[in-house]
Amino acid sequence: MQLTNELLNKGRQSLSIGEWEKAKDFLIDALKKEESPEVYEELGWACWWLNDASGVFENRTKAFNLYLLKDDKLGAVRNACGMGVDYIEFKGEFAVASGWFKRAENLLEGLPLSSELCMFKILKARWTFQVDKNSALAFKLLDESLQMSKSLKNIDGEMLSEALKGFILVVEGNITEGMPLLDDATLLAINSDQSDIKFTTITCCYLIDACERIRDYERATQWCNKVKELCKRWRYKAMFANCRMKHAGLLIWKGDWNEAEEELLSAANELQEFRPIQVSACTVRLADLKRRQGKWNEAEELLSQVESHPLKQLFSAFLYFDRQEYEKALDIAERYLRRFSLSEKAERTVVLELLIKINIKLGKLEQAQSWLNELKEAVSSINTLPLKAALLNAEGNLNFANNNYEKAKHNIEDAIDIYEKIKSAFESARARALLAEVLIKLNKYAQAEGELDAAMNKFKDLGATKDFEKTRLALKNLYKKNAADSNKNQFEFTGRELEVLRLIAEGKNNDEIAEKLFLSVRTVEKHLTNIYSKVGVSGKSARAYVASYAIKHNLILT
Repeated sequence: MQLTNELLNKGRQSLSIGEWEKAKDFLIDALKKEESPEVYEELGWACWWLNDASGVFENRTKAFNLYLLKDDKLGAVRNACGMGVDYIEFKGEFAVASGWFKRAENLLEGLPLSSELCMFKILKARWTFQVDKNSALAFKLLDESLQMSKSLKNIDGEMLSEALKGFILVVEGNITEGMPLLDDATLLAINSDQSDIKFTTITCCYLIDACERIRDYERATQWCNKVKELCKRWRYKAMFANCRMKHAGLLIWKGDWNEAEEELLSAANELQEFRPIQVSACTVRLADLKRRQGKWNEAEELLSQVESHPLKQLFSAFLYFDRQEYEKALDIAERYLRRFSLSEKAERTVVLELLIKINIKLGKLEQAQSWLNELKEAVSSINTLPLKAALLNAEGNLNFANNNYEKAKHNIEDAIDIYEKIKSAFESARARALLAEVLIKLNKYAQAEGELDAAMNKFKDLGATKDFEKTRLALKNLYKKNAADSNKNQFEFTGRELEVLRLIAEGKNNDEIAEKLFLSVRTVEKHLTNIYSKVGVSGKSARAYVASYAIKHNLILT
């Protein structure tokens, strides 16, 4: 018995410092001396860290049964909860998981306050929110768990309770209350030397997931890199692969598509080995990347490989929209939206954007306005820059459809400014292409040319082939449409304006132009105002437009 305890303690010590193989060896040797539920429980954890699914289920089942024989209900509860999570994580079998959670709940009945009760309440809160869609009950359970954890000085229970509550609040659009809870839980997780690495990374992942849903990509990236470092140090392969997948989503948003594809493929290979049930999450994200790249057949093939994943519907709707199959896109997008209650604001925003665009294309402007109103309400509470840009772009799109061209112009320009600030290349390029359509309606051809040219170059850099070709064709048609006006336009400029144009095209500033032409700077500025008015441009980029205009239309020749 003494030798068994020594080996058990050595196994636990090895687990505490991440020496999983050594821990497994000590625990197997302990079992050779004597069977005990404690050894089977720790061996189950060793197998879990080593991604040995069969070993996890076998050892936890034995631990559960032996704890029952000893009438150690708390020991049985720990393993029942573990089995419930494992059936979800390894096999995706929610019905079996529910059965194990029910066993744990029955065993806890009548028992005094314990860490096991705290963790069970957290698991039940997660299930209640994700499966039963009952956030009120989830909050009640988490508040109870938090108070119990604090009284027991249970760091893991405290940080997980706060993190999950903060996550639910963020999903429901309550950023003001939710993010501070997530911040507090995450700081507790990374600064405490008493917390379990599993729960530390889970807490951080709640924060990353919340940031991703409200499109706080900069913050999500920072935390994603931090968790990846932790997982690498502890050889937490499953969580490391999950972080790579999350990181890929952030890279897609930022336009680093080659790196994103590498991350997704690597994560998929890792998960195929030890969490095959989770590979579909990588596949659907890779399909959306292929859609953005214009590789629609590849995207469709990847989506067909996924039997069931929440994002499959969403990304299928985006694919149908890009293919201009708007009725199909509408049907799937509406089905996806029905998955979420009105309270789940963060979840609804991305599909609301898509529904606005689809309804505009179908001429259903009243319905588009209805979806826009809901999006406005969500953005007013979530209030991140990417969502502000998305709202502005949606407003511009609808104003364009309603022939309110000046309003549309201002909306889309403001959206582009934000997209450029947060370095969202794909969304910025698509917004520029839309702005060009508005500018054409306003007869501002030179400015439209500039926007199309900028969009085309961005699509080319990204590798967005379909968008590149579409924009190139639009630019070509614009040249044809405006060709007849080009010769006439060059005679609208006075001789002095042509001189100013030539020097602008050479890159001279106003002081240099004034010196060259023996004019005052104020006179040069007046000429510039007249030139901008004739060409139809304004704003910070006007100078670049007229320089480009002068070169394209040979107006610099004297």
